[in-house]
Amino acid sequence: MASSGRESTNDHRLVAGVVVVAVLLTGGRWVSHMRVGPLYIGDLLLGAAFLHAVTLRALSGKRPDRVYGPGVLVGLLLVVTALRLLGTEDDVRTAARDAAPFAYAAIAHLSASAYQRVGEAGGRRTVRMIHGGLLLHLAWMVVATLAPRFVATLPEVGNTRVFEIRTDFDVAVLGVLAGLSILRIRRGRLWLHGSVAVAALVTGLAQVNRAGLLSCAACVLVAVVFRASGNGRLTARAVLLGATAVLAVAVVLPMSPAGQRLLALNATSASSSEIVENAQGTKRARLIAWQQVVRYTLDDPERTTVGVGFGPDFLQLSNGDLPIGRGIGVRSPHNYLVTCFARLGIVGLALVVALLVRLLTVTLRIIRGGPPDELTSLCVLLVLSLLIAALLGVILESPFGATPFFWAAGILLGGDRARRDRLRREAQPGTHVSSPQEVLV
Repeated sequence: MASSGRESTNDHRLVAGVVVVAVLLTGGRWVSHMRVGPLYIGDLLLGAAFLHAVTLRALSGKRPDRVYGPGVLVGLLLVVTALRLLGTEDDVRTAARDAAPFAYAAIAHLSASAYQRVGEAGGRRTVRMIHGGLLLHLAWMVVATLAPRFVATLPEVGNTRVFEIRTDFDVAVLGVLAGLSILRIRRGRLWLHGSVAVAALVTGLAQVNRAGLLSCAACVLVAVVFRASGNGRLTARAVLLGATAVLAVAVVLPMSPAGQRLLALNATSASSSEIVENAQGTKRARLIAWQQVVRYTLDDPERTTVGVGFGPDFLQLSNGDLPIGRGIGVRSPHNYLVTCFARLGIVGLALVVALLVRLLTVTLRIIRGGPPDELTSLCVLLVLSLLIAALLGVILESPFGATPFFWAAGILLGGDRARRDRLRREAQPGTHVSSPQEVLV
């Protein structure tokens, strides 16, 4: 198993922020709309996580840990976000709502710092909490899929209702559970974790969402590669099993609603004419919306450089909402990068792309290096699944998607830098690596 980048400690604490991540992964959109007074439950739990982390550091009396690397990109993104938000003159509440998903990038600092301090026991407890949330998510998804009339009788929460499925996000989360279950399959436990993986995939395939389906496929493929890879390198067995998994998905695709919509993009004979028409219509609408938003942003030098900022409905101003549906409350073109360009211009887009490139580089290094610890594996699945869905849906613009994504990203980025720094110090003759850790973000 590849090194996690953490020192061996007896710290049993959970990684900071795991409670809010587990809660949001459990219910997704409908849970995120729950409030405690004027505060949404996700923001309340997130604020408590930051306050708890700061309090622990203050009471410990230790010198603050050093912060390196990706923190610079996150910091710059937060600065650009704050500057654009401060320039808002009208409708501050809407502007704050638009800016919040970009501010959630700060969660990467929280999780990276905490990950360096917890021990292996704390990491296992963190995984167990998220795994419990994923199982609860599967349970209500099965109920919602089999009994939609029952769900229609449940109480409303904001502009949604309890157990209402948000297909792009919820199917992506099912993919994470399927991947984690594959990783947990052990001799004598095949029936347990195998059944959970099958249930998650079957439930996901029953939904009509292509982005979620692609996320599921990516999670299964990565999990199979992790399971089959040897210590420190990608083996022929891993490649063979990965190819088998891809072949199995290809066979199952035409049998599911989401798979038929995905295949309908090329108008294959495996899909009915109605499905072909609907799927290609959605594809054309998205492409037109993206073109309209990009053209509108490029039409003005200021918008091109720093975007429209927060508050303005750029989708409506660019007429990009016409093909999607004006008047239904849609404020995103269903592509995270297009949203970043419209809101923050080239400056913000460059920072986001640099951060994602760095994150994907670390993720690929972990995949190629062999099976890591379970917490790192879970974070790889979360990042890949949510990022894929975000490029075709409204995921990272929402708190229930941005929070777990940046939390997992912080762990991967911090762990990678810590691991490389530790190896560099160990390679120096006469250098002793002390147990107190440096937080490397």
